[in-house]
Amino acid sequence: MEIINTFICLLNQLLSNTLINMSKKINLIISLLIFSNCVQKPQIVVEDPIEIDEVHFKSNEEIRNKPNENVKAIGHFMDGQLFMSQGNYSMAILEFQDALELDPEAATIIVSMAECYWKLGKTKKSEELLFIALNLEPDDYEAREMLANQYIFQNKHDKAIEQYRVLAESSDEGDSKYYIALAKLVLSQNNISESISLFIKAYEKDKSRIDILEEAANLSLRSRQLEKARSLYKQLIDIDKNNAYYLSTYIDLIVMTGNYESGITALESLIAIEGETTERLSQLGILYYKMENIVRAKPLFKKLINMNHFDATIMHFLSNIYIEQSILDSARTVANQIIFHHPSDPRGYLDAALAELNNENPLGAINILEPVDEEFHNEFSIQYLLGSSYQQLEEYDKATIVLRQSLKIYPESRGARHTLAIASDALNYWNESDSLYEGLIATDANDVQALNNYSYSLVERNIHLNKALSMATKAIELEPQNAAYLDTIGWIYYKMNNIEKALSFIRRSVELENDNAVVLEHLGDVLIANNQIEEAIIYYLRALDLDKDNQILQQKAGIVAN
Repeated sequence: MEIINTFICLLNQLLSNTLINMSKKINLIISLLIFSNCVQKPQIVVEDPIEIDEVHFKSNEEIRNKPNENVKAIGHFMDGQLFMSQGNYSMAILEFQDALELDPEAATIIVSMAECYWKLGKTKKSEELLFIALNLEPDDYEAREMLANQYIFQNKHDKAIEQYRVLAESSDEGDSKYYIALAKLVLSQNNISESISLFIKAYEKDKSRIDILEEAANLSLRSRQLEKARSLYKQLIDIDKNNAYYLSTYIDLIVMTGNYESGITALESLIAIEGETTERLSQLGILYYKMENIVRAKPLFKKLINMNHFDATIMHFLSNIYIEQSILDSARTVANQIIFHHPSDPRGYLDAALAELNNENPLGAINILEPVDEEFHNEFSIQYLLGSSYQQLEEYDKATIVLRQSLKIYPESRGARHTLAIASDALNYWNESDSLYEGLIATDANDVQALNNYSYSLVERNIHLNKALSMATKAIELEPQNAAYLDTIGWIYYKMNNIEKALSFIRRSVELENDNAVVLEHLGDVLIANNQIEEAIIYYLRALDLDKDNQILQQKAGIVAN
């Protein structure tokens, strides 16, 4: 056995140009599987090969009694290899059978015979022979590869994966090819996560194969496993710090995953490599903005605009910074630049309108948004902001129309639902407002604004006072120092004839906020009910100072004064 194995090794070297090197075939075979839908089986040669069951395997005892036959086995094996190189697979099989009769435990001969049967299209016999070879030598990688690849060509991917798992788990240190093949096979079955893990294992086997790690990173990115992709690209950067592609992709992933600080570090490295480009400065500025580092973001945005880089996002962020800093003239200027350079981008109109609203000028916001209402009829932000502006001007009819449209676009918007509920309540569209408030509370039991506004609507209608009190009580528990909420619960107690509690809550409301005419009037009404007439006059008059045209207040003050 040792003699024939030695000769076989020598023979393999001599016949290196003709023997099949399976280790070099693996990537080609797998690639054909993964990237082609037209994999063809080997062309069947029209011959009459010897049937496998005709092969006679001699016993070891027989071989030991005939040592000279080992040399003869090598001769038959070499002749078989020659016939294989000529494409005469039937004659090769005859020679291999003769070799096996002389050396029945030579797995290499059996594998060669299996390949011949495969070339002749006899896949079942090829498979049977390969199993015989593996029973003789379980660690015969060539036999197992051939078996796995035959399964691939037969679209028996599960069986192929089974064989490649064995190969991968038993492969030597530094041998990554089996993990790569297995990763591609698993990917063909759309098992993306396992495929990524296998590519990583392949890289761990062979750290020189950075391309394998990049494959895992790209696959993670394509499958939207962003955190994993970010981690893998960080590894790639650690290996190749000057690779602009790795850095750029990593930065994009940083932005997507919210790890802004690391993104800034990577960007600064990339800028050091590429120089200051508008793209990189934009990314850097945006990261600073998202980190709420306005000190660093603002000068970068201004620099970009001075470089004639009129990117809508950059200008939008700069306009928002100016609004946050109450530099409203500058905010309008930048917003107008967005409108000029990007007339179809709604953010320019939104920013301009927000500047007006922050200047307590809802009419100015309406004048900006109304002319583009039709153009942006399906743009939620435009519709919502326009509706809110109408609501602030108490143009409730217009507000309800526009706000309903905004909710058709984005039904989940709580802000739009709140604003529409207020406008509907003002128009006595109580079925609509009640439904909106009920929906808001049902989806968030701690929506303190909905709890307060709904309870105030009920008390103003003098209905369901116990329900109103329950909601108002919860609102106070959530925000005990809110002046508006204290007034609401006090007004409910007033309607329920609990003057003592009413007076306590509304006095606290006035102490916290004494410039609300409605609350001052409420306090006056409660004081009247408590027979504190002189003090009531004081609060009615203070309310009139804030709301001079309120005839009801005038009447109340006049009646009390007389």
